[in-house]
Amino acid sequence: MILTKKSTFYRNKPKTQAMNYMAWVFILSFLPGQSYNLTVWGIKIGEINLKKNNSESIQISTKSTGLINYLWPFDNLYKTTFDTVTYGIRFYEKKIHQGEFKQKLRGVWMPEQKGVLYGTSLVGRSDDCQTIFTLLARVSRQKAKDLDTKWYQMEHEGELFRARLLWADSINVWTGNDSIFCDHYRLDIDSTENKIKILDQTDYFSENITRSDLIKQLWVEKSGEKKIIQASAQISGLAMKAIINLE
Repeated sequence: MILTKKSTFYRNKPKTQAMNYMAWVFILSFLPGQSYNLTVWGIKIGEINLKKNNSESIQISTKSTGLINYLWPFDNLYKTTFDTVTYGIRFYEKKIHQGEFKQKLRGVWMPEQKGVLYGTSLVGRSDDCQTIFTLLARVSRQKAKDLDTKWYQMEHEGELFRARLLWADSINVWTGNDSIFCDHYRLDIDSTENKIKILDQTDYFSENITRSDLIKQLWVEKSGEKKIIQASAQISGLAMKAIINLE
């Protein structure tokens, strides 16, 4: 049985609620060389494409489609480079365009200073400190027995978190035209007191990805290429999914 968390939902405007949690689904479905459809209550609201330039970097683009493209358009780009052994962050860049909000951010690992440099702000971190992106790279390459219940330090725009993947079961997931046997995980992200303010404002994903009351799950192909087949995010009745496009 998958573990769940219950807590009071923040009182935000309905539109802000949907956009906040939609962002988590964007990030969960990023896999090298794959495309994904994003849905809310079964309605497609966006697409994701990812380029794998080499074994240690990924480039992800997300773009709104359909009605959402008129109501709240988004066109975002995320780039990450990591160590292929430890999955520690080496480089991070994002270019955000959601609605009228635009933003750019770059973070570079500084080995001598032992930290990530964002502009003029140095955030001290361990050599093997993860990010949400490197955790997804890890889960798509390693076996469940090597991941289950282990805590990892996770850097997130100047804030340090602890993250872990909890294996729930192995089940078949229907993609629309095929059934794929998957390992089913829940992703937990817990805050720490270690934080440095890097930005006055950030994108919806970066602001909300670390919320502990958001139930985050993913289903990863058990054998073969170990693709992330499906991801979901749920809070207070709001359910979203990202599912692989195999057509």
